[in-house]
Amino acid sequence: MNDLASELNSVIESSEKKLKTITEQQSAKKLSQKKWSSKEILGHLIDSSVNNMIRFVKGQFKNDLVFCGYDQNKWVNAQNYQNAEWNFLIDLWKLNNLQIARIVELIPKDVLKRSTKNHNYDQIAWRELSKDESATLEYLIEDYIGHMKHHLKQIFILPEK
Repeated sequence: MNDLASELNSVIESSEKKLKTITEQQSAKKLSQKKWSSKEILGHLIDSSVNNMIRFVKGQFKNDLVFCGYDQNKWVNAQNYQNAEWNFLIDLWKLNNLQIARIVELIPKDVLKRSTKNHNYDQIAWRELSKDESATLEYLIEDYIGHMKHHLKQIFILPEK
């Protein structure tokens, strides 16, 4: 198994256990009307998995690394994650990411590391990459994992009142 797939599997396994310790009531709590609840944060990570799964597959067969973006707030609202069952969201997040780990494992190393200046990571990446810098699919996958860890940390530090 390559390092990226291994890291993703490790994040999934360790985080699923922690997510399952959060109750339905705790997962729905919002710190304010403008902040997402844990349900909505996990829903956002599900949306990210859907969009990035497509990017990771398509990116293997393109000469550029230009991908569609999405409005994260509209996606979270449209899918009404706040009223979804917490355990359902955990399972959906887990299964999507297990599939992404499978995809990442299957990407040939030369494809992962293929470099191009034609990308839009300055618009779609969590850690934006300047248009002046070369981009790889590997960078986008690392960025995806970093983004996931960032938001999981937010869930795990939310107050449990």
